[in-house]
Amino acid sequence: PPQQGGYPPQQGGYPPQQGGYPPQQGGYVPQQGGFSAPPSGQSWNVAQPQPAPLPVNYTPNPELSGHGPAGAGGIKAVQAKGSKAGTVILNFSCRGLRDRDVLSKSDPQIILYTSVKDRANYTVKGRTERVKNNLNPVFGTGIEIPYVFEKQTFCKVRVIDDDSDGLSNDADNLGEAEFTLGQAVSKKTLELELVHRRWGPKGTVLVNASHTTSTKEIITLQFEGAHLDKKDTFGKSDPFLEIFKCTGGQAALVKRSEVCYNTLNPRWRPIEITSSQLCNGDENMKLLIKVYDYDEASSPDIIGSCYTTMKELKKVKKELVEWDLINEKKQAKKKNYKNSGKLKLLQCVSVKSYSFLDYIASGLQLNCMVAFDFTASNGHPNDPASLHHLNNQGVNQYTMAWTSIGQVIQDYDWDKLFPSYGFGGALPPNNQVSFEFALNANAQNPNCAGIEGVVSAYQMALQNVALSGPTNCAPIIRTATRYANSNATTPNGGLGYLILLILTDGQFTDMNQCVSAIKQATSSPMSIIIVGVGNADFSNMEYLDGDRTSQAHRERDIVQFVPFNKYAHRHKDPATKLAEDMLKNLPDQVVSYFISKQMEDVVFEVCTNEIQKESKDPIVQQQVKRLNVQQEIHRLESSLRAFNDEF
Repeated sequence: PPQQGGYPPQQGGYPPQQGGYPPQQGGYVPQQGGFSAPPSGQSWNVAQPQPAPLPVNYTPNPELSGHGPAGAGGIKAVQAKGSKAGTVILNFSCRGLRDRDVLSKSDPQIILYTSVKDRANYTVKGRTERVKNNLNPVFGTGIEIPYVFEKQTFCKVRVIDDDSDGLSNDADNLGEAEFTLGQAVSKKTLELELVHRRWGPKGTVLVNASHTTSTKEIITLQFEGAHLDKKDTFGKSDPFLEIFKCTGGQAALVKRSEVCYNTLNPRWRPIEITSSQLCNGDENMKLLIKVYDYDEASSPDIIGSCYTTMKELKKVKKELVEWDLINEKKQAKKKNYKNSGKLKLLQCVSVKSYSFLDYIASGLQLNCMVAFDFTASNGHPNDPASLHHLNNQGVNQYTMAWTSIGQVIQDYDWDKLFPSYGFGGALPPNNQVSFEFALNANAQNPNCAGIEGVVSAYQMALQNVALSGPTNCAPIIRTATRYANSNATTPNGGLGYLILLILTDGQFTDMNQCVSAIKQATSSPMSIIIVGVGNADFSNMEYLDGDRTSQAHRERDIVQFVPFNKYAHRHKDPATKLAEDMLKNLPDQVVSYFISKQMEDVVFEVCTNEIQKESKDPIVQQQVKRLNVQQEIHRLESSLRAFNDEF
């Protein structure tokens, strides 16, 4: 639980500093003698609160854990839209309710209150139906709540005995329970004890969360033509194609390709379209494909057309799919007419673009690693002007920034253990400067239990670590990358994703190394949030933020930089607004990671199966050779990227 009135004196561990740190003359004066370091494998005696317990009925779903949403293998690299928000539907049931009726049982109903500020400003969000004479009701009415990841939504359930008009009072109240929307989404089912302020606990309420998202099936198609009719007098043809869906007796245009100039054997670039746009999600819907010859000075000339379905397109994974292009006018005039060329399907990849809520609901766990700046530029902790100085409530900008993000992340972390580090400090007993030391002095286990556990370890480190420098952050970024890779799968079998929170009072002095470390981290399941504390010039830090710079040299944008003072004097609740801006890009970063990692599974999936490899058709053999060359180019490009990252 939170410490009341500041932290109690540490028992054991390091003795208190007598007279504080010596005056800072041109930087930190090394401690003479210093303190003895803790024995190997042990930590400073930092009071750690117990992590919050899991719901009594929580067990990971073995069918979903570890693999993202069902069928997530083969996600193609398409931009996920609207991944941050969605709608969550809460359904309720109760067990063992208090019976308030004399001649019958209670008639329970649930009222749901929500607040996006705190637990003191609840408003009614909705209510369920009334279930008559039942102490173990299952309510059929779900209540919808908007979901925004970066905003912590507080919820309160009140169960009432509704004997008349649905108005509640103390006599009708059967009990209340509180939770956050993040807890409900990440755990799927919460079982909470109902407590009445006068009569105490009695009964439980089960909260089940489901969600509605705009998950899309993305279809990627690539066509080529062969031996098309020659339509130009002084050249060949300039072919392009159009795809129509046939519905209600009408043909609606859904996609048009680019023009391939002066060729009778065109290969068009891959076409990307959703299944709803292509065929309304109906694999048997008739599709019409027309191939035209483009003329700049007049309307295009039809070369030929064919019909197909989505079901037939998907056969390309097992067999060669091609169609005769028929020109109806030429067919009517010529007796021996066969076709005006052939249209061949090179690839058809059908994948799904999942939302952030889909990944959370499938068992994704978020963890947060925090790193505090222990450089001398912060000022002596005993100086009220120091950025490390704690006020009467034990708070400074460092703890405010950490607490604001920790409150949101902890709902998605099953064990609520946070790896916590410092950088730029001189460690006892030899005052050796370190850029990645554990706040609890236990390098083998730097985890701190809960938000308050991190704050407690940070306060203890301030008493025992000499402020030094410089502000080198590449080592902690590399440490976080290794941690993210080793924890990509959680002990419960789910997916893992790491947020590295760096709290610093100045610009990084190893900027080039940081850029290189960030580039390597883009291929790992992690994001980096940097908070600038104090009034220093952070202009160079904007370079690291992918929102403000070109991303040509990175696989994806994983860095968000936020200056704390931007919020300190502009908002009534700066910590909440800071958390919102720090975390607003995280859902898209999570989705982009899983998209990028699974893209490789589908790049060369099509047209390279055993049936086509064994085919005697010279055209098919040519396709396979071409794809093999593309695979080799892809492999060499990947090796070159790895070489550049290393050297």
